[in-house]
Amino acid sequence: MSVSYGTGDRGRATRLHAELVRRRGRCERCGKTTNLQCAHIVSRRYANTRTDLDNAFCLCAGCHRYFTEWPVEFHQFVESTIGIEKYAELRTRALSRDKVDWSERIRELKALT
Repeated sequence: MSVSYGTGDRGRATRLHAELVRRRGRCERCGKTTNLQCAHIVSRRYANTRTDLDNAFCLCAGCHRYFTEWPVEFHQFVESTIGIEKYAELRTRALSRDKVDWSERIRELKALT
């Protein structure tokens, strides 16, 4: 499956974010180390959490597909992994009206590479 990261600085920041998440090196559900993907907790459609490293799991393709098809189980996994409070914080940040400076976000992510 081909992933579209978007265009311009937003796309570059999204690509860096995904690379950093995959560098965790193993699926956070089953432990596999191959076919790793960046799986957003709160949808990446929300700019304020799109490239937040707390807003993604490193999942193998199989676990990512499973959670896409079974959203209730994904919600349970999120709650058991990061907790309901952290999940609520992510959702609140996602809905923030703050403007994202994508070039600054690229700099912040590059500093982590």
